[in-house]
Amino acid sequence: MQALFNFPQVLPMPWATPLADEPRAPLQVAMGQLKAGARTDQLSALLGSCVGIGLIWKKRGRCALAHCLLPECAQMADEFGARYVNQAVPSLLRLIGATEDDCADIEVIVAGGATMLNSCSSRLQIGQQNADAARKHLRKFGLNVSYCRIGGKCGRTMTIDCATCTYSVQEIVTTCAGTAHA
Repeated sequence: MQALFNFPQVLPMPWATPLADEPRAPLQVAMGQLKAGARTDQLSALLGSCVGIGLIWKKRGRCALAHCLLPECAQMADEFGARYVNQAVPSLLRLIGATEDDCADIEVIVAGGATMLNSCSSRLQIGQQNADAARKHLRKFGLNVSYCRIGGKCGRTMTIDCATCTYSVQEIVTTCAGTAHA
């Protein structure tokens, strides 16, 4: 015997749908992720030694953000993703549908790459390595960085507002009590 279930159609509740002019919560771009935003979206990443690479293509109204964890991996370079900087740059361009001819019209923002560990070992200076890799691979694709805020010893938040094609980078400053302020 076969049981049949007739589930009621789910209708959106008017109070659950944001109004057109209400600001939406930013889409968080986590470590190793990349995301593109629609015209009403905000993309945001919390960066320490990771490097954030944002693309704003005003001519087409397209924005994307990558949150890169490590500088380079030869085996992953051709795969779509953002775990590595050398993987993220071509992935971002594919994500927004840009070709080599479009690169001059794309605004690039780079942030993060902080020294989060107090270590003398250059192998542990991942922030600086990420920043160097970002410069190298963006140049390789003919992308010019219009804003760069890398290095230092504190984290940053990077936000891209896709509606206005603008961005902000804020340092996260900790006080003696250990609380963080953006």
